[in-house]
Amino acid sequence: MGKLSKATLTKDRGASHPSILDIFVHILDDKKSWFYTYQTGKQDLPETKTRSLTDVRKLETEVDKYIHNFMRKLEPESINKPFRFTVSSGPEKGQLITWSLKGMLWHQVEEELQHRGEINALLWQENIDPPVTSWWRWEKASEEKTSRENKIRKRTV
Repeated sequence: MGKLSKATLTKDRGASHPSILDIFVHILDDKKSWFYTYQTGKQDLPETKTRSLTDVRKLETEVDKYIHNFMRKLEPESINKPFRFTVSSGPEKGQLITWSLKGMLWHQVEEELQHRGEINALLWQENIDPPVTSWWRWEKASEEKTSRENKIRKRTV
């Protein structure tokens, strides 16, 4: 994202959310809100309003670290453990839902595939190669990023 011009990131494309940046923020909000819902049973996190690339990068780092730590602590028996929440919007608004962590995680995969694919298609329309088109490349890039951040952290301590 950081290599794209502001015009490319913020252009209204008439997609699920107006711009590439808006779609990306939605992906981060969705992740953040579902893990929050799992832990609290509430769906009351406000949507991120900022569209500053610096703030979005901070949000991405925050969400990635949270999910990484959450998954590291996850016990196998927790995957089918139910959780309950009251839906806050949409056609099911007000309904009390019981769901499993497994269902929520599959929903995260579904959201990721849908919206990352949407971003990739929008980039291809601009003749721009998408930054990530496979899990393996994303995981490798993520590990390299974490390694660089850890090295920087060690130098500043």
